[in-house]
Amino acid sequence: MELLLTALLMSCAAGASAQVAVSTPAATVEELYRPVNTRDPLLPATVFGDQKGVGKLANGDAAAHAVVKGTFSVYGLVLTGVLEDSRGRQALLRDQATGLLYTLKAGRLLDSKKKSVPGVSGVVKGKQVILMTEDKKVHQLNLREKE
Repeated sequence: MELLLTALLMSCAAGASAQVAVSTPAATVEELYRPVNTRDPLLPATVFGDQKGVGKLANGDAAAHAVVKGTFSVYGLVLTGVLEDSRGRQALLRDQATGLLYTLKAGRLLDSKKKSVPGVSGVVKGKQVILMTEDKKVHQLNLREKE
């Protein structure tokens, strides 16, 4: 009886072929992948969105040389964020006048080209940064939480 039932099922399955009907056309890559940023990934990343290369500023080189010319001041910096990893804490600072970014890392203030800013040191404590200049002036910055 079981043998007869198995043979009957096999003969029905062999005779009936599955029919697949496609109701929609296959999607293309362009239809599926629409990136928000259409920047060419093979071009080097730029600062402030220009296409002239790494480290160029949109408003000219005057702001880039502010540290060299002596117009840099720790009192114009704003604490943007604090990061913590296995090596310690880092703070991200932005100069309000020029828009340049600075990083406080391992007690040294570094510019966007990772060169140390002379005469400035600091420490990150929680959500607070304390900067010290050569003439022993102290400037304290707090991370502002958006409410």
